[in-house]
Amino acid sequence: MPEQSAFKVAIVDDDAAIRRLVRLFLQRAGYETLECTTGEEARRRLVAEPWDLAILDRRLPDLDGVLLCHELKSNPDFRARYIIMLTGETEQEDKIQGLELGADDYITKPFQYPELMARIRAGKRIVDLQKELMETNRRLELLSITDGLTKLNNHRYFQDELLRAFEESSRYQRPLSLAMIDIDFFKKINDTHGHAIGDDVLKAVSNLFRESIRSTDLVARYGGEEFAVMMPETELDDAITFAEKIRALVAENAIDTQVGPVPATVSIGVASVPFTRVRGPKDLIVAADKALYRAKKAGRNQVHAEKRRDSGRATKKTAPAAKAS
Repeated sequence: MPEQSAFKVAIVDDDAAIRRLVRLFLQRAGYETLECTTGEEARRRLVAEPWDLAILDRRLPDLDGVLLCHELKSNPDFRARYIIMLTGETEQEDKIQGLELGADDYITKPFQYPELMARIRAGKRIVDLQKELMETNRRLELLSITDGLTKLNNHRYFQDELLRAFEESSRYQRPLSLAMIDIDFFKKINDTHGHAIGDDVLKAVSNLFRESIRSTDLVARYGGEEFAVMMPETELDDAITFAEKIRALVAENAIDTQVGPVPATVSIGVASVPFTRVRGPKDLIVAADKALYRAKKAGRNQVHAEKRRDSGRATKKTAPAAKAS
């Protein structure tokens, strides 16, 4: 029965007869193949093209196969790949050197078809297990930075990324803006319709945020019904424009729930560096939070922004619902 064809084996050997023989064995078993005749060709193609297992000749015309093996295994992207050294050398020292420099297995010429295929199947099992482990780790990492309800980034990840972005902004004197967003009267939604409907509102608003941001922005659930949007390379005026767009989208579109459309609005506070008096990411959050508090105090469903440091005057948006404090 043919084996899974998604598994690709690279054959690196200058001997055309060996390549043809190995290719025949592999294709008969259902594997895909990739062939290289020199070390330099393998260097180029094995970096540019996908492969899972390599059968690598020890004595290439232009390069010691062991050195190529070491280069490949030193690449972090290739740690889940499997390399079988193929050689006519029978000296134990040669095998030990190859294994110490990254080879996963060794087979000597002339080889027998059943042995070669058995070693390839063993390598495939290991590669499959490594891929499965990497995918599991990727899922666990994603879960660790994701809010379970809204599927946005969570508070911890937001704090880490804000610190990184703030340091980069300070180093290169580039603008960085932050919007803190709060759903107005969210407790009333829960009290009137129940927490299940409140969850529907949170998820719907989160989807709207996710669809509205740029690929360079980051949106996170900050806690409860409060959200944060980090906008690198964004001046204060542009951040206010974005915030007003978000405010209007929520206000103009009632949220579909199990009990019918539920209207919702948001209040937004915006702050930026280097225009606000902040020395660290926590100060930026405080500045945006203060603007958010003023937006809620002024009647909600509004956008307020921090004062510019240089002018001491409020920055005012033309949109009636957007204000600067």
